[in-house]
Amino acid sequence: LLTAISIERCLSVLCPIWCRTHRPKLLSGIISGLLWGLSLLLNTLGYILCTIRPSPRSCHLLLIAIGSLDFLFCTPLMLIFSLTLFLRVKCSTQHVRTGRLFTIIMLTVLFFLIFAVPLSVLILFDFLGYKFLYSPEIGFVLSCVNSSLNPIIYFLVGSYRDRRIKFTLRLAFQRAFED
Repeated sequence: LLTAISIERCLSVLCPIWCRTHRPKLLSGIISGLLWGLSLLLNTLGYILCTIRPSPRSCHLLLIAIGSLDFLFCTPLMLIFSLTLFLRVKCSTQHVRTGRLFTIIMLTVLFFLIFAVPLSVLILFDFLGYKFLYSPEIGFVLSCVNSSLNPIIYFLVGSYRDRRIKFTLRLAFQRAFED
């Protein structure tokens, strides 16, 4: 989903007229639904092949395919489009006001790269036969930190500008996503 959001946001900044006139209105919902469906399918296959009816070879191949899809396709696309968006906004000759959504996307991508990608790389290399010293417990903690940071980012970015007023959690989320 971070990859899809990065691509969508980058296209809306680079090609705003095209996005307003030619982009189908339901495109974001359709892509999100397809990504959720793909995730559900891959996780269901993983559960069946690795837990219910263990097939070591099939399980191993599926996990390599998932890791490769994540590391070799989604992560590079997310990096390219996020970096393009960041450079376009920050290096623009016009003074473009960066909104809360831009800040949320950039922070989410940054923390994803710090906490989730290294573990994914180690696991993928482990499945490919390269042995590294890593602890599953450390990976679990990093994964939990990555997942726990998103609501904190949304809250802090949503309540950043008006520190004088006490915000409710709902109002902070509403302001974070008003862009």
